[in-house]
Amino acid sequence: MQQSPETPDQSTLAMSNIVNSLNRRLRVLEERHSQIQRKTGVIEDNMLNNNKKLSDDVKNISLEIKELKRDIGEIKDSIKMLVKEMQSRAKKEDVDVIQKYLDLWNPTNFVTNRELDKAVTRIISEK
Repeated sequence: MQQSPETPDQSTLAMSNIVNSLNRRLRVLEERHSQIQRKTGVIEDNMLNNNKKLSDDVKNISLEIKELKRDIGEIKDSIKMLVKEMQSRAKKEDVDVIQKYLDLWNPTNFVTNRELDKAVTRIISEK
């Protein structure tokens, strides 16, 4: 059995079908390519926006850290000042010593100048 060679119309039709099929495939591929490009563009935009947001967040955090460091420095200075004041205050032992002297001398029994003058005048007038 011999195959009869295709007629020119059949071969042209077959070629036309192949070209049409390839053309459809090419359009599908082009559409997929353009969709991928759009998605890539959206992803790039999102990445840029996220990068900007992260950069702003880092700047804000950096400013907050600087402020916290300054506040901590002020607190340290205040604590140092309080420690110096506490060191210059009288200690309990010092107060106890003064209390013992006050108890020993009992200044509530001391005489004022007026009382002494009155007592002297009275004694002189009695003589």
